[in-house]
Amino acid sequence: MKETSFINQNKKKWAEFERMTKQKQESDPDKMSQLFIEITDDLAYARTHYSKRSVRVYLNALAQQVFHSIYKKKRTPLSLLVKFWVTDLPLEMYRSRKALLTAFLIMAVGMLIGIVSTIDDPDFLGAVIGYDYVDLTESNIKNGKPMDIYGSGQEMDSFLSIGINNMKVALITFVLGLFFSVGSGIFLFFNGIMVGAFQWFFKVRGLLLTSFLTIWIHGAFEIPAIVLAGAAGITMGNGLMFPKTLTRLQSLSISAKRGVKIMIGVIPIIVVAAFIEGYATRHTIITNVGGEVETEWATWIKWLIILSSFAFMLLYFVVYPFYVAKRSNLKEAIEDKPIFVIPQKMVFYKIRNLGELFADSVLVYSRNISVNLKLLFILVPIFTLSTIVYYTSSFYGSAELDWYQNMEMMFSFDYEHFSMLYFSSLVILLSFNITNAYYNVFNLSSEQNKNTKSTFRFMVNNYPKVFIVVALLIGVFGFVPGFVSMFFIFLLPFVFTPLSVGVLENKGVLKSFSYGFDLASKSWGNGVGLSIVFTILIGLLFLAAMNPIEWIIGMVLDWFLLPLVGNYFLIKNIIWAVFYFAVFNVLINLIFTAFSMLYFSIKEQEEAISLSAQLKVFGKKSKIYE
Repeated sequence: MKETSFINQNKKKWAEFERMTKQKQESDPDKMSQLFIEITDDLAYARTHYSKRSVRVYLNALAQQVFHSIYKKKRTPLSLLVKFWVTDLPLEMYRSRKALLTAFLIMAVGMLIGIVSTIDDPDFLGAVIGYDYVDLTESNIKNGKPMDIYGSGQEMDSFLSIGINNMKVALITFVLGLFFSVGSGIFLFFNGIMVGAFQWFFKVRGLLLTSFLTIWIHGAFEIPAIVLAGAAGITMGNGLMFPKTLTRLQSLSISAKRGVKIMIGVIPIIVVAAFIEGYATRHTIITNVGGEVETEWATWIKWLIILSSFAFMLLYFVVYPFYVAKRSNLKEAIEDKPIFVIPQKMVFYKIRNLGELFADSVLVYSRNISVNLKLLFILVPIFTLSTIVYYTSSFYGSAELDWYQNMEMMFSFDYEHFSMLYFSSLVILLSFNITNAYYNVFNLSSEQNKNTKSTFRFMVNNYPKVFIVVALLIGVFGFVPGFVSMFFIFLLPFVFTPLSVGVLENKGVLKSFSYGFDLASKSWGNGVGLSIVFTILIGLLFLAAMNPIEWIIGMVLDWFLLPLVGNYFLIKNIIWAVFYFAVFNVLINLIFTAFSMLYFSIKEQEEAISLSAQLKVFGKKSKIYE
C-alpha cells in the first residue's frame, strides 16, 4: 500500500484518537482502548513499510504519549487504599443500599420479637443465650455489679477473644448468603432476637439505662457491623437468586466480589468494636452498691461515645455513599460484565500429579453440577424416610448423640441394633450417586450426547458392580475398629482402580480385578496420596469448616424444637443424619471421580494413548498448530 493511501485510510481514526487524548474530561475507556490497539497496529505496519517516513514518527509519538500518560498516572498501593475507602466502598454501599435496608429491618424485627418474648417470659433469655450466662448475670446483679461480666479477664485476652468471635459471627452471616440470601436473613433475625432479649432482660430488672450505657459503648460499632455483614451476604445471595441474563455461576462470581468488598469494610469496624469492649467498656462498669449508682466514667462521656459511634456508622455507610454516587454520576442500574472463559476441552488421557487429579475431579463435578444436584434432591427425601423408620426403632436413635456417634448410626455401624432394611437402602442410594459419578466421567471422556437410552444402559450395566463394592466397603469399615481402618487407606487404590476399569471399560469382574490390580500397583503412590488427601479434606470439613454450620443449625433446632416436641433428640439426630448424608454424597462423588481420573492417568502412562493419537495426525494439520 502506498504511503498516501495508508494515511488517507487511517487519518480520521488518528485524529479522533489524538483529540481524545487531549480532552480534560474522561473519554470512553472501551473506545480509547480499541483505538490504542489499532494505533499500535498501524505503528507496526509503518515501521515495516515506511521506516524512514514521517508517518512512522507521528504514530510513534502518538503511541508514546498515551503510554507515558498511563504509567505517569499509575496508582500506588497507598492511593489505591485511599480510593477504596473514599470512593469504591461508598459506591458499593450505595449500590447495595436495598440489601442494607433489608438487613437492618430483619435485625430490627428480630430485636422487637426478642423484646416482646422477654416481656411475655422473663426467662426467655436463658433459652436464647444459655442459662449459665443468665445465672452469672443474675449473680452479678445481686452483688451490685450488674455489668461486671465486661470487666472479667485481661484486656488483651478480652480484645483478642471478642474480636475473633465477632469476626466469626460476621463471616458466618456473610457466607450464609450463599443459601439464596435467606441464610444471612435468618442468622440476622436470630442475632436480633438475642440483642433484643438481652437488652430487655435488664429493663425488667430496672437497669435499662445502666445496661444501655455499657453495652452500646462497643455495640454502636459491633451491631451495625453484623448488619453490614448481613447486607454483604444478601448482596451475594441475590446474585445467585437473580442472575438475569447471566448464568448463575457468572452472576454469583460478580455478586460475591461485591459482597467481599463490603466485608473488607466490616473488618476494621469489628476490630475497633473489640478494642473498645476489651479496653474501654470495662472502665464504664456501673455498680449500685448502697443504692447509689457509681461509675468510673461520667455519663456524658458515654453518651458522647455512643452517639458519635452511631453517627459515624450512619454518615459513612448510609449518607456519604449517596454523596459519592451523585458526585460520580452513578447510574441507577449498573451492568457488571462477567469474565467470559472459553471452556477448554478436557484431556482425559494425560499423566496427572495429585494436584491435577484433585482439580480435574472438581472440574468434572462442576460441569455436571445440575445433574448431581437433581439426583441429590431425589436421594435425600428417600434417605430421610428410611432414617425416620430406623432411628425410631432403635434405642440409640432417641439418645443424645455426638456427631461421630450419629455418623456411626447413619452408616449402620450400630450392630447391636442393625437393620438390614436400612443398610440396604443406604447402599442402594450411595451406589446410585457413585454410578452417576462414573457416568459423568464416561460421558465427558467419550464425548457422547446424553440421552435417556444411553444413561439407562450405562446404569443397568454398571450399577451392580458399584453396589457390591459399596456394600463391602461399608461392611469392612463398620466391623474393623477405627484406628485399624485407617490402614485401609493404603489398600483403597486396589479397590477403586479395578472398579474404574470395570465401569469405564465395561469389563467383567475377573478381568476388571486382574487388570485393575495391575494398574493400581503401577501407580500405588498416587492412589494412596489421593486417599490421604480426601481423608484430610473430610477431617478438616467435619472438624473445622462444618463447625459454624453445625452451630447455626443446632441453635435453630434448640430454639424451635426443644420447647415444641417431646422427643427432641430423636428429631435432632434424624436431621443431622440427613445433613451428613447430603454432604457425604458430594464428597463420595468427588472421590470416585478423582480415582476415575487416576485411571486415565495410569492408562496414559502405560499405553501413551493420547500421544499415539497425536502422532497419527502429525503432519496432516497446518504447521502453525504443530
